[in-house]
Amino acid sequence: MRIAHPRHSTALLLMGLLVLSGCSKDPGPEQLAKAEGRYQALIDQKVAPQDPAWAEVVAQFEAVPKDSKSRPEAEKRLAALKAAREKLPPRPLARPGATGPGASEADAKRAACESLAKKMGEASTDTTREMLRKVLQRCQADLVQLEASSHPPGEGSADHH
Repeated sequence: MRIAHPRHSTALLLMGLLVLSGCSKDPGPEQLAKAEGRYQALIDQKVAPQDPAWAEVVAQFEAVPKDSKSRPEAEKRLAALKAAREKLPPRPLARPGATGPGASEADAKRAACESLAKKMGEASTDTTREMLRKVLQRCQADLVQLEASSHPPGEGSADHH
């Protein structure tokens, strides 16, 4: 029995490794680049996050294999897209105010508006809720006027230059 020449064995081994490494090439970077391209195109076109066009981009980022070195970057983009597509919470009807010693007139008005907003949220009928909504709007308008004309303690209303 004759043993193959060492050079032939080494060449065969190298060819085998090249073939195997070609089969196990990570497709993640290519998929990530494709998704990034589409992502940037939608950003440039100022497409709203809720637009159905983003579903394609989400699918492309999700297609990046879990074991790819590009997966962490794809996960970051997916998280950002998910956050952008979520509905924003409703704006509060009023900001918290303060009452009692040391409270400014604006703080007291803010507290009154907060109380009205709570009552509106607890109202059992549409008629009551609508009436409270109008009173709350007036309260908020008054508060804006107060805040516009109020000055921090010690500042005074006159300009001393």
